[in-house]
Amino acid sequence: MKRFLTGCTILLILYVVAYDLKIGTLPQAQPAKAQIKTKDQIHKYHSYEVNPGDTLISVVEKLNSNGDYSIISMIKDFKTLNPGVNPESIQIGQTYKFPSYKKAER
Repeated sequence: MKRFLTGCTILLILYVVAYDLKIGTLPQAQPAKAQIKTKDQIHKYHSYEVNPGDTLISVVEKLNSNGDYSIISMIKDFKTLNPGVNPESIQIGQTYKFPSYKKAER
């Protein structure tokens, strides 16, 4: 009986860990700024050829001098500008459109 309960406990722990890694249990904070939804709403972008070691975040940081953007908005805007392209699997030598962020004027 102890082996059965130990096995069930281990399976439950593995399920909970897998669920947390795949879907997550913490709510994601939404940025206070308006989200860019469509390609027409993104007025500016940079075309950039990916070099070895480049990631979405590193390229956006290179192309935008201010830090007025969030990771969530970068991913959504990149997917909007490049339909069907996963930002985690950009390929070296390919040219993609990266969102341009300008500082909000007050």
